Amino acid sequence: MSQSTQQKPLPPWREGTFKDGRPFVEATSGQRVGKYALDVLIVLVLFVILFFILAAVTAGAGLSRDVGAAIALGGGYALSALGYGFVTGFSRSLGAKAAGVRNLRYRDGKPMGPLQSSWRMLALALLWPFIFLGVVVSPLTGSPGINANKTRFRSYVVADVRRR
Repeated sequence: MSQSTQQKPLPPWREGTFKDGRPFVEATSGQRVGKYALDVLIVLVLFVILFFILAAVTAGAGLSRDVGAAIALGGGYALSALGYGFVTGFSRSLGAKAAGVRNLRYRDGKPMGPLQSSWRMLALALLWPFIFLGVVVSPLTGSPGINANKTRFRSYVVADVRRR
């Protein structure tokens, strides 16, 4: 095998083990950002579609414009995040597929289910402006940033499924 086709050794911070002892490979920061960026974009597109559908339904129901707009904004955003998360709980999100990662439970290495995935996607949808701000501002302030692999809560792991 030539040197160009050999895989380079992984840095030690990318190698991890689940609680039950099986090994996994941590996703890189670039994979995480790419995954979340694509998922947020999809949630926003779904939100726009649901906003217009809910606005038409509330207008047809005879609700005032203010009440209809509130229902369409809040309901559309929450339903788009929860719905996309629920659907991706049966497989992987499009962002995870594009980045080559998978969200796995730290306890046993199994994938998230639809309910856990939908709540996680809702949290992402609500917090993505703050996450984006932290990603942009952190390098500008000279901060080394946060190493997600060491500081996250150990209930779920973002594992790289391309390298095992």
